[in-house]
Amino acid sequence: MRSLYLSHVGMLEPLGRSQVLPYLVGLAQAGAKITIISFEKADSTDVEIETFQATLHARGLAWKPLRRDPSTQLMTKVFEAGRAVARAFEVSARDKPDIVHGRSYLPAAVADVMATALPGAKLLFDCRGMLGDEYVDAGHWTEDRLEYRLLKRYERRVFRRANGVVILTRALERYLRERRVFGPRTHVEVIPCCVDTERFRRDDSARDRVRAELGVASRFVVVYSGSLGSWYREPDMARFIGELVRIGARPVFLVLTHNDATRLGDLARAQGLPAEDLIVRRVTPDAMPQYLSAADVGLSFITSCFSKKGSSPTKLGEYLSCGLISVLNGDIGDQSEMSAHEDACVVTEDFSDASLTSAAARTMALMKRPLCERVQNARNVGEAELSLRNVGVPAYLRMYETLSR
Repeated sequence: MRSLYLSHVGMLEPLGRSQVLPYLVGLAQAGAKITIISFEKADSTDVEIETFQATLHARGLAWKPLRRDPSTQLMTKVFEAGRAVARAFEVSARDKPDIVHGRSYLPAAVADVMATALPGAKLLFDCRGMLGDEYVDAGHWTEDRLEYRLLKRYERRVFRRANGVVILTRALERYLRERRVFGPRTHVEVIPCCVDTERFRRDDSARDRVRAELGVASRFVVVYSGSLGSWYREPDMARFIGELVRIGARPVFLVLTHNDATRLGDLARAQGLPAEDLIVRRVTPDAMPQYLSAADVGLSFITSCFSKKGSSPTKLGEYLSCGLISVLNGDIGDQSEMSAHEDACVVTEDFSDASLTSAAARTMALMKRPLCERVQNARNVGEAELSLRNVGVPAYLRMYETLSR
């Protein structure tokens, strides 16, 4: 199996390292020969690239990076696509890939050109979500904008043209199948955002060390990790914390983010959380499992909209793998299905006062169980549903084997 993998996300970026490379390393270990063409940030240095090329080579991956322009203008992206096509032809002349694998829309357009030009090559569209609709739901575009209309037109083509399609949720797969968007011979795999459950696991020594550093001793700790603003329901996270305060749980709210958390902190204090019980930290990706190990509950509230039908939040797998009770809203992607795992997940279908009160009560009922039991219950769900080793890599391998026949 020889694959040319195209990604607009850089391999030097946290997302590339957590949600691209682990899958590709797993495929390489299974025998796939993969060359990556990715767009790295403009400020990536030659030394960083050369050093990481050596690291990837040791893991069985070839890497031919380009740099991307920070502009999101249409003509800039067209120019970048042209550069990627030129680099892809250069690589393909030597490697003769069986599969051209495009992660999201612009790379898929490049992969489409290559799969058409290369005899016998198969096109794999790794959808990652309905990109145009995400821009509309976020308020960046309107449906009458030229970019949206062009993207939706290409979306219809690539779903029908692709030999293989990867999507993140069963909810989106059902929606697309109902509208018969796939080609008659398109092979579809649903692969959620998985995590390396060997890296993300409860570390008792790290728990003690981080808790001592934070000054929380044996306190009850609720954590939120990741971006703020945009899709993330900060007022409702604060209301949930307020419900915990009102029922006497005395939570410490640990926020792990690189964004400004001032608004979330103000909202939480307005809900009754003492100022000293809010802790905000900027944490490196490598340190994230240690800080999650210091918590008891992980919180993930995301704005519901059409495009989130195809969303699979990475933080859920990280929480569960680290043994945290996970509190989430069920109207995102396949998250409603997590209600079946009531020993590890607290799922709320809306954000009414009654729903959040119920979620807080269910969370504290789970907290009465022994720590070792809570950790194992969460870990079992993470391993079964969102594990790179048990779910993600085997599904990609099925896709690669199918397309290589």
